[in-house]
Amino acid sequence: MFAIERQNKIKEILFKEKRVDVSELSKLFEVTEVTIRRDLDKLEQDGFLIKTYGGAVLNEEAFKDATKDESEDENLEDKQLIGSIASHMVENGEAIFLGPGTTCLEIAKKIKDKKITVLTNDLVIALELKDALGIKVIVSGGDLIQSTSMLVGRFAHQALEGIYINKAFIGVKGVNFETGYTLDRYEEALFLQEVSKISREVIIVADHTKFNKIAFARLGDLTMARKVITNKQIPDEYKSFFFEHAVKLYTTYEFE
Repeated sequence: MFAIERQNKIKEILFKEKRVDVSELSKLFEVTEVTIRRDLDKLEQDGFLIKTYGGAVLNEEAFKDATKDESEDENLEDKQLIGSIASHMVENGEAIFLGPGTTCLEIAKKIKDKKITVLTNDLVIALELKDALGIKVIVSGGDLIQSTSMLVGRFAHQALEGIYINKAFIGVKGVNFETGYTLDRYEEALFLQEVSKISREVIIVADHTKFNKIAFARLGDLTMARKVITNKQIPDEYKSFFFEHAVKLYTTYEFE
């Protein structure tokens, strides 16, 4: 097993158990304790864990800090309303995907009474759902992007093999006629494009501040999803575009 594979397995164990023991990991992976300590050093540098005597614990504070504090989020109320709309689209028995970001985090907060399976590549969202008894949470493997709670890369892609999702809720950073939906990171765009391929429905969630904005990496054109959840304040030309292209537009008007 390569070091990167071993380290991703350690991430999975840490996320589930919140702690790991050097000697136990040494036996599990059939490597020396020196090798395990090197793995833990690397994961500590990445901000994933905090080393302790004989082992390590999950750095939960890092994941909490990866998203804005709610009191600092000027668009929190809009995102909460988007979360409410999205929650009404989720039915018991379904398997859904929640993408990274604060808008999808608000969806997670609204679906805790559901009996569903949730796949996510956002560790903050997974932690938010850890005590929801009716929800089976599946976290993709992958590389943790520094200063975020997002997992991407080859191991994240492998988590999608052989599975099927009823609905994928995806947040974006930019919505623009010329560039379509865009995101901050190319690796994130690649992963979410793969998620779209295994999902029966792709649902874009974006508050009104994302419209007429362009981010770094292109996710897809404005018709890649047949449903969009946003706020009533979006420009009228986008309302017309979605209507003309048979994209169902859900706004927060009726929830206010």
